[in-house]
Formats: sequence, C-alpha cells, structure tokens
Amino acid sequence: MALTLIRFTMNERIRRLGLVALVSSGVGLLFFIYLQYSETGKFPVLSQNLSGLLLSILLTCLTGYSVYYMNFFLNWLLPWKSMFAGRFLLGYITHIGIATVILIGLGTALIDYTGPEIFWKGLTINDEDVTWKLFILILVTGFIYNVVYTILFSYKQFAVAQIETIQNERKQLELQFEALKSQLSPHYLFNSLNTISSLIYNDPQTAEQFIRRLALTYQYILSTQHKKYVFLMDEIEFVQSYYYLLRIRFQQSLTLEINLPNSIMNSPIPPLTLQLLVENAVKHNTISQDKPLFIYISAVDNTQLRVMNTKNESEQASASFRIGLENIRKRYQFFTNRKIEVKDEEKFMVSLPVIRLNPSAPMLQKSMA
Repeated sequence: MALTLIRFTMNERIRRLGLVALVSSGVGLLFFIYLQYSETGKFPVLSQNLSGLLLSILLTCLTGYSVYYMNFFLNWLLPWKSMFAGRFLLGYITHIGIATVILIGLGTALIDYTGPEIFWKGLTINDEDVTWKLFILILVTGFIYNVVYTILFSYKQFAVAQIETIQNERKQLELQFEALKSQLSPHYLFNSLNTISSLIYNDPQTAEQFIRRLALTYQYILSTQHKKYVFLMDEIEFVQSYYYLLRIRFQQSLTLEINLPNSIMNSPIPPLTLQLLVENAVKHNTISQDKPLFIYISAVDNTQLRVMNTKNESEQASASFRIGLENIRKRYQFFTNRKIEVKDEEKFMVSLPVIRLNPSAPMLQKSMA
C-alpha cells in the first residue's frame, strides 16, 4: 500500500513537471514568434532561427519551473485561506519579478555574451522596443497565469472540501450505526421480552404500558439513525421512556433524576447520547436493594450537560463502557471543539458541552429534520 502511494505520488509529480514544461515551451514559442514578427514583419523560419527558438523555450521553461516551485513557498508564507487578495497580489508581483530576471536579465546576458543574432538576424543589443514588448508580454501572461492558477486552486480546495464533507458524513453515519447496533442488540431485546413475559400474567396493565414504552424506544432509535442531531427535549423524552423500562426491571433499586432548564431544551445533541450513558451506568454497576444506583442528569451554567451516577462497580469488564464514551467523543468532535470531560472519582461523571444551534447552517437544520 505504501509503495503504491509512493509510486502514485512520483507519477503525479512527474506529470505536473511535464505539464509545466509543455506549457512553458508553448509560451516561449509564442513569445519568440510574436517578437520577431513585430520587429521584422515575418514569421520565423525554423531552419534559420533554431537557436533562438530553443533559447526562448529554455528560458521560459526555466521561468516556469521557478514559478512552480516558488508557489509552494508562497502558499506556506501566505496561505490563500488567510488572505486571498494578498496572496494573489504577492504571487503576481513575485512571478513578474522572476520572469523579468530570467527572460530579460538572463536573455540580455546571453546576448552580451554571444551576440544578438543568436535569436534572429537583425536584432540589435540596444533595441529597447523589444525589451518593452517582452516586459508587457510578461505582465499580461503573468496576470493570466495568476487568474488561471487562482481558479484552479479554488476549484481544488472546493473539491477537497466536498470530499472531506462526504468523508465526515460517512464517518458520522458509521459512528451512528455503532451506537444504533448497541441499542438493537439481541441482549437488550431478550431482557425486554423476559420482563414482558413475567408481567403479562401478573400485571397485564403494566405489561401493556411496558410494551408501549418499548415500542416508543425502538421508534425513536430507528427514526434517528440517519440524523446527526436531535433536540435535547426529544432525547430526554426518550431517556424517560427507557428509564421506565429499567424501573420495571430494577424497581426501587434504580433512580433517575433529570433537572434541566427550559433554556437548553432546544439545543441539539447527537442522538442516543444520554441514553447510552444511562445504559452504561446500569450495565457496569451492581444494582440491588442493598446497593441502589442513582443517576442524575443536570446542567451547569447552561453550558454543560452533566450525567453523574453513584458507583457499585460490578466485576464484569467495562471495556464496552469506554467504547461507548469514545463513540460519543467522536460524534461531538464533528460539531464542537469543546471537549467531553470524564471524572471517575467517588461518583462517575461525564460532562457534555451544550451545543448551540447556528440558524445559518442549512446542513445542520436538514440533519435534524
């Protein structure tokens, strides 16, 4: 895989260098034809102007490669994202300077060393008209090049951004699917069916209510599987239905208290986040009359959601607990830079940042639809 990537990188680099040489050669050829025609009124003949053509192509290729490698430095020195107009202007001025030094400066030095007829017969060393024409060509060509380069660079950045967006959405769906699998596990359904079985003869009314709540939980799970966010009020309603199912199973040994202000109820949250934390608290603690479990969901300064539970740790491994927390962390990373805090002390506590909904983000609104 690594060797294939290296080969691809080398092939791409060779392809780009070849393209630079091709374009530069074409520019050199056009420059030479225009300058000679404007001075002599005749198009150059290959057999009579071979040295001039080759030197023109050589000088423009040297200019092309110099500009090509200079762009890497300029992109590092002043990235397009930080100052678009400044980067365009800096590139234009730099490219004009490089082309002037090579085409006019080095070209003049060659004429001084070999004589003007190396380009074409009749060219004089003091012909300022040719120099000014060449400089104007450099200005115009440099501007066209920078415009084209800017368009291609912008398109490439747009394409990269689109690819990253698709990759992020795919990763989100994968994380969502992992969370979904844990909620649709056969173990969860098996426990629920066992509870229904024990209730259906002893307490049919409670059994009916249990089935209704179970159906609501599955309806919520399936309806949110493709959503990035849900409203906190919907997640809380789901957690309360889930708590009802747990309460039937554990009776007075399990207590869930929810104390959240109305001001954050419309804030977005990745679906199944709170339910996953409640489920993990139940799964990884011993629950009995002697060791009851208390779970508290609260808010801190309207900026954090806090899920805290007492600890009666069971002997079972808690690897899946860490996997669940990592799933939540990764899903939060798509929407906020604020970190999830985990404290495992006398009580176990997870603090989740309250995410503020940006009305100008249509993709976010769409994901909650």
